[in-house]
Amino acid sequence: EKEAAAFKRANGRASGGTLNSACSGSPWERRCRRKQTPTLPRAPPTALRASTTAVCCRRPARTRPVKKAASLPTAQGKEPLGGGNDKRARNQSLLDRLWQYIWLVPLIHTHFWVSAAFSLMQPYYPRLATEAGLEAWKYGFVFSTFKLTMLLGSISTERLMVLSTPLKCYLCGQIGFFLYNVIFGALYWSPGGNIFLALSLVAVIFGGFVQTVYLVSAYSVVTSELHQSSGVIIAIMEFMFGCGNMAGSVLGGALIDLWEYPLPFFVLGTIITLSIPWIIKHKKVPNKHPEAPAPPQEALMQAPGTQKKLYRLLWDPLFMVNMVTLMLSWVIMGFNEPTLEPYLRQFNLSRTRLGVLYMVQFASYTVGAAFAGVFCYVKMAAFFAFAGQLMTAFAYLILGPAPFVQQDPQLWMVYVSQTFTGVGMAAQFICSFSLALSHAAKRGYPDDIRTTGFVSTVVVTFLVIGAITTPPIAGYLVEKFSYRPGSMFLFGILLFWTPITLLHWIYLLYVQRTRSADVALQGRPISSRKS
Repeated sequence: EKEAAAFKRANGRASGGTLNSACSGSPWERRCRRKQTPTLPRAPPTALRASTTAVCCRRPARTRPVKKAASLPTAQGKEPLGGGNDKRARNQSLLDRLWQYIWLVPLIHTHFWVSAAFSLMQPYYPRLATEAGLEAWKYGFVFSTFKLTMLLGSISTERLMVLSTPLKCYLCGQIGFFLYNVIFGALYWSPGGNIFLALSLVAVIFGGFVQTVYLVSAYSVVTSELHQSSGVIIAIMEFMFGCGNMAGSVLGGALIDLWEYPLPFFVLGTIITLSIPWIIKHKKVPNKHPEAPAPPQEALMQAPGTQKKLYRLLWDPLFMVNMVTLMLSWVIMGFNEPTLEPYLRQFNLSRTRLGVLYMVQFASYTVGAAFAGVFCYVKMAAFFAFAGQLMTAFAYLILGPAPFVQQDPQLWMVYVSQTFTGVGMAAQFICSFSLALSHAAKRGYPDDIRTTGFVSTVVVTFLVIGAITTPPIAGYLVEKFSYRPGSMFLFGILLFWTPITLLHWIYLLYVQRTRSADVALQGRPISSRKS
């Protein structure tokens, strides 16, 4: 009885409640009452005696049934209990999706600074060459040699990626372009005359080749990894290329004013190499031979005949329409290089205002690249390619202006023309590149590094061909007929190609609607590539 009383006091203190009468009476009566009375947790073991044999229960407290957390009422419009886990899961999912694209950051960094370093040659090398005793036609030959070696590099890179790996080609192009900038900056200490010319040619032969290796491998990698949004990623790359050109022009002048000619080449070239550890660490750039798996039906990419079957794209009409359209963007650039600056001398512009005028085209190109990415994302790339073609034709109508336009040359017309030229060139290049990749996929070629590498090689080859052939023709026409009649040659080409891009857009629109109707009837999914 003493032990029972002690247990009663201990259990009452531990639970803070009163004991049930079930603790009194005979053991048999207590067992019967236990079955009828729900039990509550016992007191802590420290309050019990080891020798206690009586089992006591305390009176159950009146409690409300607890509802589930998700259905509890909320206070002040707050989220119900348990919703925080869903929100954290959504945030984690968003972070995971963003982390999947973190590997693009070093590639975009490299692309920006490569374009910035590339923009240093045109405004600053001619003055150094003149001080070294070279005539204009001699250092003009240096520019032509750079483009010619770009052509050789574009033809070779696709094969180099097959023999080695895309990662090795990318890193070789990146490191090689850094070395080119160091060599080209070191020309400041070169002797003048023919020695200077020979060293310049050696530098641009090396630089043109490694830059093309970098460009082809970079576009091959990003369009292969992001094949469902190839147009968007190309637009982002071109947007950064335009921004890099503007930044390079400004930083180059500032660094030359700070010291001398070599400084911007050394500084920007060094910045290019900072992304190499990141690129190697993330291992997103393929470091293996791009062996393409065969499609289940056509088996287009199966064995040694892969290259021949890829080259069939070169006589595909729709593929070649895209190649010619994007080539015209560099034809325009090649026409302006030897002819635009002499034509602008009649306005007596200072060097600052002349630089601003050229900056208008670069800025317009970046804006056009952003719009091109949007149109590629909503699958209207063919329409914007046609719109860009129309813009470039209009730009050369008012640039001179055309001889049949009864208007004297005006500076505001040049600014408007440069604006339309920049936006139009971005639309021509980005949308046509995206359409070419999309067309290759629709023809049955897989979205792998080999297909995108081949398409990128053909794209760069056509660009360089346009850039090489146009300047001498443009110089001859303007010298013989003056600028206004001579520019009508390019205006005629752009005007002739405009209805072809219009028909291309209409045809693709018809095919897309026909395929959508067929898929709706058959219940098959449509290809997910956005173009």
